[in-house]
Amino acid sequence: MTASKDSKLDSKPTVNIRPRPGQTELNWREWLLLLGVAAVALVICAYGGRAVVSRFAVSAPMPTITPTRARAATVTPLASPTSVPASPTPTLVIPTTIAKGVYVAVVDGVNFRKDASTTAQIIRTLGAGEVLQVTDGPVAAGNRTWWKLKDPNGVEGWAAQDFLAPTSPPQ
Repeated sequence: MTASKDSKLDSKPTVNIRPRPGQTELNWREWLLLLGVAAVALVICAYGGRAVVSRFAVSAPMPTITPTRARAATVTPLASPTSVPASPTPTLVIPTTIAKGVYVAVVDGVNFRKDASTTAQIIRTLGAGEVLQVTDGPVAAGNRTWWKLKDPNGVEGWAAQDFLAPTSPPQ
């Protein structure tokens, strides 16, 4: 009789703990930690993504370099030594003010519009570093000074002077 009692005492019932409907297996501290980690990840992604996008917007397109073939130098003997005057090196003058015919570079992103107004239809947004030629202006409208510009594809539109700087013509 003792053997049957001992076998009953040795076998322990297994308890299966499951959350009730509407409950989770995480307590409130674990949920708070999870929410904090998610918030920090969101902030890092937002600022990191913005920095990456701004780097692409700021960088200007790289100029293309075309290789040229070097010519062999020919030597002509001189009868007597003479000095050759140095030819002046041409210097490129960058204008300091915006005027008709001058080239301008976009300083920061700016809307390229059909007319000289902040309510005019937007043709496209010009990125920083784009170079355009001034074809007309200035026009004062809406507390801004506007210049009519032509892009390299021949499309003309208006942009506010606050986002433009005079530059040298593209090569």
